[in-house]
Amino acid sequence: MDVYETIALRKSVREFIEKQVPGATLSRLLEAARMAPSASNRQEWRYVVVQKPETRKRLAVAAFGQAHVKQAPVILVCCAETDGHVMACN
Repeated sequence: MDVYETIALRKSVREFIEKQVPGATLSRLLEAARMAPSASNRQEWRYVVVQKPETRKRLAVAAFGQAHVKQAPVILVCCAETDGHVMACN
C-alpha cells in the first residue's frame, strides 16, 4: 500500500474495547514517533502515555467533551516543548 492509499483508506475510530495495550507495542510506537524528522533535529516533541481512567476522563472533558476519548485504553498525548525558536528558511 502506498502513502496515498493509506491516507485515502484511513478511518476515524470512535469506539474502543477495554483491552490493555502491551508495553512492547507502546514502546514500538513511541520509538517510531521519536525517529520522525524534525527541523534542525531539535526533537522538541514530548509524549505522555495516559492509562489511568480518571486522567482519561479529564482529557475527554478537555477535548470539548468527546466521550470516545475516555474509552480508549491508552491515550498518547503529543506535546511540543519549544523555547520560541524559529528556524530561518533561507
